[in-house]
Amino acid sequence: MVHLSVLNKTTRLQRMLMPLSAHCSVVACSAEASTLLTQRHRAYSQLNQCNNPKSLTHTAATHFSHTITTASLFHINVARLKSTSSTSSSESINKFREREEQREREYEEKKTAEEAQAEDEAKRAKIDAIRTQILEAALPHVPELGWTRDAIVKGAEEAGFPSVVHGMFPDGGYALVSYFYGKCNDEVVRRLQEETQNCKLAVGDPLDFLVRAVRTRLEMIVPYKSQWSQALALIALPQNAATSLAQVLTLVDDICYYAGDRSVDFGWYTRRIGLATIMKMTELFMLQDSSADHANTWEFLRNRMDEAVQLQSILSETEGMTHSFTRSFNSAFITARNILGVDYRRR
Repeated sequence: MVHLSVLNKTTRLQRMLMPLSAHCSVVACSAEASTLLTQRHRAYSQLNQCNNPKSLTHTAATHFSHTITTASLFHINVARLKSTSSTSSSESINKFREREEQREREYEEKKTAEEAQAEDEAKRAKIDAIRTQILEAALPHVPELGWTRDAIVKGAEEAGFPSVVHGMFPDGGYALVSYFYGKCNDEVVRRLQEETQNCKLAVGDPLDFLVRAVRTRLEMIVPYKSQWSQALALIALPQNAATSLAQVLTLVDDICYYAGDRSVDFGWYTRRIGLATIMKMTELFMLQDSSADHANTWEFLRNRMDEAVQLQSILSETEGMTHSFTRSFNSAFITARNILGVDYRRR
């Protein structure tokens, strides 16, 4: 009976320890498991060799107690390893979660910034559209009210906006002048593009092409001739002069380009500065011209263009003046490009 009792206890102990040893892959735990199995084997051996029941019982009990103690230590070590592994795994998960949360925050911040930028651009576009609508509606009132804030207020009312929106135009009447100037320049460029099929057709007579382009631009001023002296006064103001100069130089550059001027020499500057000068001179002459259909103005324009061609030939033969004019003209065009944000190499 003692043999069977000890054997049953040993069998139950074996079944209890087998799952633990199966899941333990660490070297230290494997060593303890090996020791436990060795002790259990010795217990079996002593049970088989012992003839004294009392001695057998004492021996079995001793080995059984030692085996239980070893099993308990083994179980504690396994639990400790599991706890360490669980802690390490928890730390890895926390670090992964922190990285993902950081990436999520960065993505949300970037998305928010892009959305804010897109919203600002949409808002600016909407405001620009409203400004354009008001200024366009104000132009018919210029002959009566001049290039003034009153004309802008009148245009706002006709466009369906309250008169207080004139606060959108801190430059006052000059905002209307600048808008008109840019609108006319765009219209001239559009016509030149159509005439040359966007530079696909060569210009037969460049001089005649330039004269017609300047005349087309100045004829746009005729409906506002009675109030144009006021516009010139606004243009000449120090705070407005830079923008006005940039608009003129941009226009003459476009005219020369569609006339077929692709040069990169000194003549590039003289032709454009010369054309800008002639255009402003003719503009002032037209304000004093009372001839039918401004015939005297267009004759004045033709004569000045002929003189410019002769002056161009003289300057090209004077090397010293060439370098001096080149530096000053280059500075003027760079300034105009920076003011308007225009890239003169865009074509």
